[in-house]
Amino acid sequence: MKNNSSLAVATPDITRDSHSQFALNGGAVKTWLSHLPLTNLGESTRLLFQALSELSHTACKPKDRYEILEIIRPQVHHIVKGLSQHYLNKPVVLADKTQKIVLLANTLNTQLATGYCQAFKGLEGENRLLRSKDAMATCLHRALIEHCRILLRTYQLYRSSHAGFWLIAHEVYRCAQTQKLHKTKVSDNLYGDASVRQAYVRLLMLGCSKTHQLPQRHIEEVFNELNQWSSLIDLRSDRLESCVFLFNPAEDASPAYRELIQRAPSLGWLGIDTRTLLAQSGGLSSSPSPRKSNAPKPSKTVLDHLSIAWSSATSRAAERIPCNDPILITVGMNTTHFYVANQTDFSSYQFENDQNDDTELFRERRKDQNDVWSQNGGVDARSRDDESDRKAAMSPIPYRSAESQIETISYSLPQNAPAANAPENKYEYLRSRMLDTSSSGCRIEWPEDTQLRIRTGELVGLKTDDYEGWRVGVVRWLRSDNTHQIGIEALASTATPYSARLVQSGLAVNEYQRAMLLPGSQIAEGPLLLLSGVVGISEGHTVELLRPGHAMRIKLGKIVEQSNAFKLFNFQDIARSSIKIDVPDADAVNKNDFNQLWDIL
Repeated sequence: MKNNSSLAVATPDITRDSHSQFALNGGAVKTWLSHLPLTNLGESTRLLFQALSELSHTACKPKDRYEILEIIRPQVHHIVKGLSQHYLNKPVVLADKTQKIVLLANTLNTQLATGYCQAFKGLEGENRLLRSKDAMATCLHRALIEHCRILLRTYQLYRSSHAGFWLIAHEVYRCAQTQKLHKTKVSDNLYGDASVRQAYVRLLMLGCSKTHQLPQRHIEEVFNELNQWSSLIDLRSDRLESCVFLFNPAEDASPAYRELIQRAPSLGWLGIDTRTLLAQSGGLSSSPSPRKSNAPKPSKTVLDHLSIAWSSATSRAAERIPCNDPILITVGMNTTHFYVANQTDFSSYQFENDQNDDTELFRERRKDQNDVWSQNGGVDARSRDDESDRKAAMSPIPYRSAESQIETISYSLPQNAPAANAPENKYEYLRSRMLDTSSSGCRIEWPEDTQLRIRTGELVGLKTDDYEGWRVGVVRWLRSDNTHQIGIEALASTATPYSARLVQSGLAVNEYQRAMLLPGSQIAEGPLLLLSGVVGISEGHTVELLRPGHAMRIKLGKIVEQSNAFKLFNFQDIARSSIKIDVPDADAVNKNDFNQLWDIL
């Protein structure tokens, strides 16, 4: 084997002459794999880990090493997929045991990548007439794919790549270019056939996708689609001024937006041009994407996100102001609705058809069915010192004297509340601190002592000292490196809680669900309806909104925004729109008045 290999990637020293678990040939390895206790994930993982670790230190013919790795690789990825159930769809703050499982999964991918680098060096050292160019290209392709899987897992946990990661990836591709193997097509039954160059571009573009703004399940969808999209992305060393991303392969860094690079690119820099992919008819949504049938196609929301991320750098809408202020956080529609509603139980926002028609709710509706907005004069019905309203509210809200009619809200933690306060026990808010703030949102440190799940696109409520009520926002990004942080965009500084249910043929149907009316903001003009679910209520539906002392029917317009946790609609108040104002003819009025005057005269 050559000591001066063109692949400058460190590999383990050879210290063994034989393998303790199997003979160094494909047949023996297949027999060994057939006896793995696959129903025991822990034992199978341990045996594969030991086998790969030992193989990296064992002397082996390059072709045999390559063949053994190709046989073991599918089983390793099957095991790694089984390990993912322990760290995906979990709280951002992972337990120590879970952290070790993540490290184990990364190590298995690293062992495979290292083994393929060893096989490449061995094949490169053989006689030029005997060595297989296809096998060498496959080794480099596999090494890049293993690194891509590590990066995917890192991004799914909203972390940054470890030191030295990008240097190894850049070196593998540089070697492929040196050996003129970068355009060689490689077969891959696991993640799609592609050239070595496509595997490299796939890795680079995953690092350019702003995955900290995407939910976990969508990040892997991006990885799957990139296998085909990579063929439409140009990676070049000239005309860098027309590239969206630039990077220096000699540095341990992922590509960055050309506008954000503070120095002029020098010789050796590479650029990524995405114009061909984005400029085709229909953009990403219509790009060729043959893939396995069980791989879901990214949603329009994800495709729109990628189109923006791969177009150009976006500037911040507002300046961040550093701070260190305490903040209360609620997660999800149910909990946020509860605190926005002054801790009133949701049953107060529901009524049945067989209830007494003399209830306050129906009296309010009969008072002026054509102008439901003016029934309470713009005053929150919960602030009235009305006995019927207080009986309707099931959660305990302490009041001051009847003369002041000022409502005080208890912000004690649910676990500290008396046992009698049953409705409040179901909801919990978190105490944390705000790291910076702007007119459009804030950055918050996620508390490490909670096991509550958080995800991008999740609805949250925020309570700070400078706001009297709860603000409503959405989680835009997550980061989980040394500290756990979330970026929140504010949807509204105030919200009015309601219940909502679908109306068909004039009758309310389906179950009640929580909803909130938000005032117009930068997102859209006019009132907006925020719904808890992503199914059941759609554009054009008629919906009945209820809250103590108030009811209204609206017709939903276009969706302004949606995520995996909520929908935000424009709407039209049916009662208000149905009012027809007849303007009398002025001449007719004057003529009638004058006729009366003639009689009097």
